[in-house]
Amino acid sequence: MDRPITPIEEFERALDKAGLTKEEYELIDYIRYTSVFTQPSLIKDLKRPSKPPLLSVLCQICRKIGSEMPDHFKKVIEWSIEISDHDTKWDAHLICAEALSIDKIPLSPSHGTTLFDVLVVHKELFLGFD
Repeated sequence: MDRPITPIEEFERALDKAGLTKEEYELIDYIRYTSVFTQPSLIKDLKRPSKPPLLSVLCQICRKIGSEMPDHFKKVIEWSIEISDHDTKWDAHLICAEALSIDKIPLSPSHGTTLFDVLVVHKELFLGFD
């Protein structure tokens, strides 16, 4: 299954309707602007506490946005389970996914490629050139 490409207009409407806090919106905006990030980089750049983990917060935000675009979010979750090594879903796949090495190996501690999970925003959601 290919990754479901997010319809940008639908995403923007869902983002507006999701009722995000200022801090939640700031996190999404930052991710969409920088495109590549790790948990420590988010904490450092956004000057946030390490608890609760910002990747968990990101999942909560994605559930809020996903509730406003349920058909697409369902497809994303199905894709998330399919690409998972353990058949589990990750709600943040609505916005981002694991970065891969040139050998198509995820950049993550569990794959022995980096100290932290490296994530990248989906291309259609990237705002860095705007």
